[in-house]
Amino acid sequence: PGRKRVVARELELPSLARQDAGQQADERPCVAAVDRPIRSCEAAKPLPEPTRDSKPYWDGLNEGRLLLQQCGACRKIRHYPRPVCPHCFSMDSTFKEMPTGGAIHSWTVCHHPFNFFFKASAPYIVALVDMDAGVRVNAPLRGVAESDIKIGQRVRLGFEPVTKEITLPFFVAE
Repeated sequence: PGRKRVVARELELPSLARQDAGQQADERPCVAAVDRPIRSCEAAKPLPEPTRDSKPYWDGLNEGRLLLQQCGACRKIRHYPRPVCPHCFSMDSTFKEMPTGGAIHSWTVCHHPFNFFFKASAPYIVALVDMDAGVRVNAPLRGVAESDIKIGQRVRLGFEPVTKEITLPFFVAE
């Protein structure tokens, strides 16, 4: 009661033609929520927002390193970053550099993206990987055909800079 329900609507904006040296112009239309200002399609893409607990992880990716939390009490590695250890409930932790290799635990092919801005990439593969560090990480799998993916297949983490502050992880076959 007393609260106004806001329904997000999408608006198709004119395409933002962009042509860098050696690249084709991007002629795809830009879509944004009507109530949010938008400067470009790139600005409207959903990106992670690092928190106090996850900032070292994202900073590590920005540097091309996989930094994972290690509990200060029980010494177990955990991922995703969070303030409390799920094993011993300690709030003491540090971030340690870990190897970027792992083995595919599972994968899915996304034909219907959860967000408009991933539509141009569909279909794409998202892999759940058992990292050599002992945690599972999910990220896009690139450069491997769906028919060639095998459970247990070795992959390594790659790093894709998308802004000055954010680098996203992805996997490639070893």
